[in-house]
Amino acid sequence: MGSYSGLMLGPLTVTESKNEFVSNHSELFIGEDLVVSKIHGHTTPEEHYERPLRLVVKRLELMGFTLARAREEYNRPNPYSFVDPLPLSFDQVMEILRAVNVADIRNEYPECPRDGEMIPLDVQRLIRTVRPPDRFEASHWDLLALLENFGPESTLRVLAENPANLELPVVWFFNDVVQGGWTERANIQHGITEHAEYLLVTEGSSDAKILRRAFDVLRPDISDFFRFVDMADGYPFSGTGNLLNFAKGLVSIRIQNNVVFVFDNDAEGIACMNKCKALSLPRNMKMMKLPDIEEFRRFQTVGPQGEHMADINGRGASIECYLDLPPEAIVRWSSYNDTLQVYQGALMGKDRFKRDFLEIEGLQDDYDYGKLRCVLDEIVAVCTGEKP
Repeated sequence: MGSYSGLMLGPLTVTESKNEFVSNHSELFIGEDLVVSKIHGHTTPEEHYERPLRLVVKRLELMGFTLARAREEYNRPNPYSFVDPLPLSFDQVMEILRAVNVADIRNEYPECPRDGEMIPLDVQRLIRTVRPPDRFEASHWDLLALLENFGPESTLRVLAENPANLELPVVWFFNDVVQGGWTERANIQHGITEHAEYLLVTEGSSDAKILRRAFDVLRPDISDFFRFVDMADGYPFSGTGNLLNFAKGLVSIRIQNNVVFVFDNDAEGIACMNKCKALSLPRNMKMMKLPDIEEFRRFQTVGPQGEHMADINGRGASIECYLDLPPEAIVRWSSYNDTLQVYQGALMGKDRFKRDFLEIEGLQDDYDYGKLRCVLDEIVAVCTGEKP
């Protein structure tokens, strides 16, 4: 019979490989996902990777497996399929899949299938309970047919549209092929490959250190997707001018890695970002500024006319402004930006706020991470294409 490896969502086998064609799904998992327990349908506990679908979804999207990608896959004919495509649009298929609870799947096959019927009986019954568009006959529908054109990663992504499936375990099973001698255990590893990483380039080392710590503490489920310029020997791109030159260099050499330039939400940052956007960036290079925050619309500032409340969005919000600041925090206005016709501001005492944040061990209940979460959400949205 041979040995098998593959990917499951709850009781549903998403994909399966035999013998030396070992199924590799390392990028879906991190180290803590390696467990020894029983897998659905297996008789004894075994080593495998396991992670709830809700924690896999964002990893899928950072790998490029978004709903837009799923739509492209569905509309592209499967060259290895021996059946005719269903007369359904992607939106119609999603209408059905959003009602499919994968936990109800039993993977039971009929003993004497009819021609063309190699699908679980329970799947047939389940799909037929979902009301399809009126003009289609439902008697031949089954889950495998609906998922025919989706790769394994897109299959997980579309099934995640039903909230009932989000707590189901995504399982990468491989013990059979290791015990069968088809691969060495050392070849089964977790973690992403270089092509899936995102290099975040910031205006200075402070920005990079804060974002690195924020991802590690607040988003450990996807932190391994992001890396920063090595700062061991001094940060090489400090200041917006050097950042612009670096962007020009990457464009000229046609770098293939995913790169995201993160600019401060101030006058200098926005002015430099606008210049970078004029470079005709390739698809793998993106630009963004730190997000506007409602709290910044009335922030204490000081300038030639004294202290007053002002909107620092787009004018004086550096990365340190997104930390947990005391009520007396204040932004000082300095130079005037002729291009944007606004004053540039800087948070006073920002080094102290940065130091306090970096010295915190782990996630603290008494620290306000709200603004930092907005920053991380914005970065992820840009990376996944949710926000252009």
